[in-house]
Amino acid sequence: MNVRSIHVRLILWYTVLVIFTSVGFGAYTYQSLRQRLYDEMKETLTRRVEHVRDDVLTHITTYTPDALKREIQDVYSPEENDRFIRISNSDGSTLYVSGSPRDKNFDPSRIPLPKDYTAKVSERMEQLRSSEKLLLVGFITPLAGNNYVVEMGAPIDQIDSALRKLIITLLIGLPVIIIIAVAGGSLLIRRALHPVETIRATAEQITFSNLRQRLPVAATGDALEHLAKTLNQMLERLDLAYQQASRFSADASHELRTPLTIMRSELESIESTMHAGQLPLAIRERIGSVLEEAERLSGIVEGLFAIARLDAGEAKIGHEAFDLAALVRSTVEQMQLLAEEKRISILIDAPGPVFVAGDAARLKQVIVNLLDNAIKYTLAGGIITFSVFLEQAKAILRIKDNGIGIPSEELPHIFERFYRADKVRSRTTQGAGLGLSIVRAICQAHGGTAQVQSTEGTGTIVTIELPLADRNLQENFNAAA
Repeated sequence: MNVRSIHVRLILWYTVLVIFTSVGFGAYTYQSLRQRLYDEMKETLTRRVEHVRDDVLTHITTYTPDALKREIQDVYSPEENDRFIRISNSDGSTLYVSGSPRDKNFDPSRIPLPKDYTAKVSERMEQLRSSEKLLLVGFITPLAGNNYVVEMGAPIDQIDSALRKLIITLLIGLPVIIIIAVAGGSLLIRRALHPVETIRATAEQITFSNLRQRLPVAATGDALEHLAKTLNQMLERLDLAYQQASRFSADASHELRTPLTIMRSELESIESTMHAGQLPLAIRERIGSVLEEAERLSGIVEGLFAIARLDAGEAKIGHEAFDLAALVRSTVEQMQLLAEEKRISILIDAPGPVFVAGDAARLKQVIVNLLDNAIKYTLAGGIITFSVFLEQAKAILRIKDNGIGIPSEELPHIFERFYRADKVRSRTTQGAGLGLSIVRAICQAHGGTAQVQSTEGTGTIVTIELPLADRNLQENFNAAA
């Protein structure tokens, strides 16, 4: 999982969290306000019912109906305040009922009498119209042998109006808050992951050819800075170990060259006397065999020495521009005899010049090694095709044969040193398994890559990708030509 996908997933999780938190907060705010408004209205109505009971109901027997009406109108003015007040007997007779309110949003005469009020305060909700309700609070008061029911009510349209306004505010405000929070969170996450992306991009570029490069360390004082420092320390240890291994290979190869050269000289001098008949035939055959093995060992040492120098960056790589297509043609022409011995046809598909910068001699060695392998593992009468072309600002060299191919399980190992594909190849061909290792080392030293595709029994395709020469080097090449 790369940093970009992590960033997207974090944004998605953060967005979901912000949405759920915002919706939860809005729902909690709405429910809290609704409950608070209802509680306040109920508390207000309850206090007023108690006032009616204490101030009016205690003197109910002394009031005439008109006097009772005037008393309640003068003290409470229910019609002016859009309130409902009713005093009734337990037998269902009404002693007083307020008139219609100013806004005419309910008819007091149509509100039914209570059925289950007790001495304790009780409340109920009456539906007035399709969308309006009346909150009623009241209780029964025993007095002078009678049970009087005192009720007071108020429409809840003001509460509903306040709640509707709150919903509109939430519907407008919460999306804005969510957008701002998500945008700010995305920016913060991007800034937080930027050092990680920088470390990842740098680490992706570090190979054995540039182990001395280090990861950037952000002076943040957090775990990320500590991780970068730890990884740099690991790279330093790897660099040291790799340099020591490379120096050992180079030094060992260099030290072996001298005794091998002496051995070959001595054996060649002995071989020159063998033809004069001075030694028995059996001894001459043994000496010839030893000379062949010495030459093979010399080739292995030379190959190891070349790889060690390339890996260590000690080999001098030229930076002259040359035509890769022309180099392929000249190299193939020189090795044409090897192909003709097996009746193998070599085709070259290079429609135009492709300029690369580097060491032509070493890249020629790449072509030689690849062509030698193709000839070895292609049956008589086969075809080998070289293609040189441009692709996405890169120089591509592709070698395709219709030989015996390579098993899929062995493809990941073919660039390893001394790796031989299978026992059949080992028995029927010569070599130490260093050819493709040298090819890869030379390509990496030129900033390129080498890839192999193969199907057993069908053939193999080797693709070399190299950077193009810049325009200045191409102009110098054309001027010299």
